[in-house]
Amino acid sequence: MDQWHIGGSSPVGRRGFLRISGGAGITAAALACAPAAAPSAPAAAPSAGGAAPAGKAAWETQWDDLVAAAKKEGKLVVVTGVGDSYKRAANAFQEAFPDITVESTQLNSSAFAPRALQERKAGVYTYDVLMSTYGTAPLTMIPEGALDPVRPLIFRPDITDDKAWNDGGFEQGWRDKDKKYAYAGFNQKSRWFWVNTDVVKDGEIKLVQDLLNPKWKGKILGGDPRVYGGGWYPATIMRLGLGDDIMKKLWKDQEVVLGRDTRQLTEFMVRGTYPIGIGAPNEVTLQEFTDKGLGKNLKHIELDHCENLYASSNVVMFLNRAPHPSAAKLFVNWLLSKQGSNTWSKTVETNSRRADVPPFSPNNLPTPGRKYIQMDDERYLEEGSKTIELAKQLLT
Repeated sequence: MDQWHIGGSSPVGRRGFLRISGGAGITAAALACAPAAAPSAPAAAPSAGGAAPAGKAAWETQWDDLVAAAKKEGKLVVVTGVGDSYKRAANAFQEAFPDITVESTQLNSSAFAPRALQERKAGVYTYDVLMSTYGTAPLTMIPEGALDPVRPLIFRPDITDDKAWNDGGFEQGWRDKDKKYAYAGFNQKSRWFWVNTDVVKDGEIKLVQDLLNPKWKGKILGGDPRVYGGGWYPATIMRLGLGDDIMKKLWKDQEVVLGRDTRQLTEFMVRGTYPIGIGAPNEVTLQEFTDKGLGKNLKHIELDHCENLYASSNVVMFLNRAPHPSAAKLFVNWLLSKQGSNTWSKTVETNSRRADVPPFSPNNLPTPGRKYIQMDDERYLEEGSKTIELAKQLLT
C-alpha cells in the first residue's frame, strides 16, 4: 500500500486568546535574549582513533571516544516542546550519562526561532539540539545558517539499518528536502479534534461540515492558523480536502476563538469554557490535568479532512556553532538508538518509528486501508504557507 503520513504536535507561541470576528490581528510577544558566553569552535567528530581493539567493532570504539569527548564538555543544551514530559525525557539522557549536565529549554519552534536568530545576531550561541516539529526551521533558521546538517552526526549501524525502522526504513525519517537537516524518529496519528462530552452529544458531529451549524458559533476553540502550529495543521488539511472556502465558513464565519499558548488552549477545554477544540487541547499538557482527575470528559473524535492522519513529532535538529558538539552528537545517536528511542517514546508518550520499540499508543498507529501524507514534510510547506496567508487575510 502506498502510504503517506501527516502530522506534528502542536507548536504555538506565547500569545493569549483573541476572539476572531473580523477583528484585530495579533503580533508575536517580545522574547528576551538568554545570556550566554560565546561558544568554542565546533569540535571535530570523534574518530575511531585507528584500528579497533580485537573483538570490538570500529563504531563501538568511535562511540567510546564520543562518550569521553562529551563527558569532557560536560553539558548539553536542548530545546524541546512545552510540557513536563519533555523535561523528563531530556533528563533521561542525563541519567544515562551522569557526567553530562542537561539544560532543557522548553519553547515551541515558532517562539524559539526568533529568539535564537536574535541571539545569533548578538554573537550569542547557546543551544546544541532542537527537538521540535518541522515547519519554522526551513523557512527561517536554515536560510539564516542557524542549523547544521544532522546527518553527519549519525554513525551507529543499528540506526542506519533500514530493518530497524518502520514506515519504509531509515531514509523515510528525513523531513527536509535535502534529507540532512531534520530527522523524525517518532510518528503517530494526529488527533486534532476534541469535544466536551458534557455538551456535545455522541454522534452530533461526524463531519467537518457539522461544525458549521449556527449553534456552535463562537463556541469553537482553535490553534491560530496564521502561524505554524496546532491551528495550521488541521486548517491546511481541511483546505486540501474541502477547498479554500472552508477557511471562511469555519474559522471566520463561526468566529473560532484563537490561541497560541498550548497550556491555555488545554485549560480552556478542561475547564469547559469551550466545548469544541480544533488543535486543542495539547495532549501532553492534557495528561497533566487528567493525572489530577480533570478533563476526563474530553474526547477525541476522528473527522475526515481534519485528521485521521499520521503525525510526526519530536524532529531532531542540530544548531550551528553548537557550544557542545560532542554532547549533541551523543544525544542524537542515543535518541535514535533502541534504548534512547524507547525511553523517549515512553516519557513523551509518542510512538517510535523503530521496529524494535513497541508502540506507546497502538490506537495512534495508522488505520489500515487509509492513505496518509506527511504534512510536516518540507514539500508540503508551500500549502502551509498558503493557509497562513489566507488566514491572515480572513482573520486580521
